[in-house]
Amino acid sequence: MENIDLKWIKKHYGEKFSHLCRSLFPAILETEGLLSKLLSEHFPPSRELYDDIIKNNLTDPFKNYVFNLIKAEEEKTKVSSTPEELMAKAGYTLYPECQTEEDIQSFRHYYHRGSPTPEYNGVIPARYEGEELCTFNGGRLRSNRVWFAVKNGADKIKREDFENPRREDDYGVSVLSIQFSRSEPSFLSIKNRYNHTVANPDATFSNNLDNIIPGLTQAFVNCYGIDLSNQNSKSFEIPGYVQANDGKFYKYNLEINNVYYCPNNTIIQNGEVKHFDKNKAIVFDYFILDLEKKEIINYNNIAQRNDAPDAFPDSVGKIKDIKRVPSADGLTIQITPENGDIVEIQLNKHNEIVGYTNPNVTEIGDGFLINNTSLASVVLPNVKRIGENFLYRNKILSNIDIHNVTEIGDLFLPHNISLTSLDLPNVTHIGGEFMCFCNALISLNIHNATEIGNYFLSNNTTLTDIDIPNDVRVGYFFLESNSTLKNILNESDKELS
Repeated sequence: MENIDLKWIKKHYGEKFSHLCRSLFPAILETEGLLSKLLSEHFPPSRELYDDIIKNNLTDPFKNYVFNLIKAEEEKTKVSSTPEELMAKAGYTLYPECQTEEDIQSFRHYYHRGSPTPEYNGVIPARYEGEELCTFNGGRLRSNRVWFAVKNGADKIKREDFENPRREDDYGVSVLSIQFSRSEPSFLSIKNRYNHTVANPDATFSNNLDNIIPGLTQAFVNCYGIDLSNQNSKSFEIPGYVQANDGKFYKYNLEINNVYYCPNNTIIQNGEVKHFDKNKAIVFDYFILDLEKKEIINYNNIAQRNDAPDAFPDSVGKIKDIKRVPSADGLTIQITPENGDIVEIQLNKHNEIVGYTNPNVTEIGDGFLINNTSLASVVLPNVKRIGENFLYRNKILSNIDIHNVTEIGDLFLPHNISLTSLDLPNVTHIGGEFMCFCNALISLNIHNATEIGNYFLSNNTTLTDIDIPNDVRVGYFFLESNSTLKNILNESDKELS
């Protein structure tokens, strides 16, 4: 009879992953529901998880991570003492959580910069400069929850007895400030009495409460509702995945300034997971197609709170109707504009744009799909003008039809390494840094060009044939570093070598 957990894993993660789990976790599988619970809490269902673990040689780290999760689950049930009780066993008094600025300031006298002790006659020795926490500067409670713990007999532990301070010596740990960020999950900082006299004073006891006394971390979680799920995350990483605040690892397509764009209509911003209803929206690349309002939203501008140009939404135009056509490889979005013929956006199974066909657009503004890395084919047969930064980060475009274009702005396809030939028979003006660093282009037709900017095809090492007029005006570093050019054709079809 098939194990219930393996049956569930096979359904949600695929057969290969269920075989892997059977070989790695036979003992865990004896407890019905345990492995499926751990996986569902930390890995959204994905049939690619197995392949990503195997190709990155992560079988052992994955196994260790799961066993650590079990250990953490067991510890939760073992710890019944309060933080105050455990700290008392460790020889400390843990004072109540600071609720006001006055509560924080009441501990200032333990730090030299605040109130020098009488033996110094109000003068702070230079060697003690910097030994007051910046916590006492005010405002800490807006971002953190704060506790202070004072070692029994702390008043008898004299600073002057420690000429060579060490972070965890008796004086350094005699007064601790334990602080949790108010984010979810929270980040812990254990602050030292020496402050900046010692290295890493904000990581006393390696920021591990269990190094003070075992069980203290879980006691804070149990008693004060602090989410420390991130404490387990550092032991396991998968390239191309990010662990969000919910503790789960999400595969992502694109990361732009700590915003992660994932398959399955998901965006992760500042650790917060945002799932979008597939009946109301389609998330692809860094855009959201609102199916109800019939508009394409550049989420990157919203996330970064800026107005960086990306001409893609404008190139689609006003939308009249949207049709979704699923396929084995992904999804084709067919858009009927208010004016013109159908526009097609092809997505792969990860919801990345891989194809774009638009017979209507005649002008492409700046930054067209500037952050896209997946587009392989673009057909814009009627476009006349293209602005700056066209497909700036894309390397894999291998098919492009823009044969009617007459003007191209700066930084056109500057990092492409897949396009082997390009036909631009009508182009007259070409901006700077045209296809620089593009080490795949072999042939280029620009036989009507009149003006070309600086760094034209610089660092291209593959071009062998170019059709270009004799009287074209070119900028600096024209074809810089090219050593493969064999044939230059002009308007008279005269071959030079």
